[in-house]
Amino acid sequence: MKKWYTPTVSERATQGLICDESTGRSVAVAYDKADACLIASAPELLAALELILDEDDGPIVGDGFDNPWVAEARAVIAKAKGA
Repeated sequence: MKKWYTPTVSERATQGLICDESTGRSVAVAYDKADACLIASAPELLAALELILDEDDGPIVGDGFDNPWVAEARAVIAKAKGA
């Protein structure tokens, strides 16, 4: 799984840089520091959502729990993967 982080910047900074933890290379620049934190957490959020919805082992769908948000969550996963 990719892990991204936002390097520490001064309090006066208005932009946020997102870097790859394994390479240290820049992944993106966000023009709002709050957005940078969200973008940096995206790979881990995606992995967690996929784990929750795993049809074989997931705690929600694997137990036969069905809810309208499941379809929405699957659509978000597809969007994140460019499908």
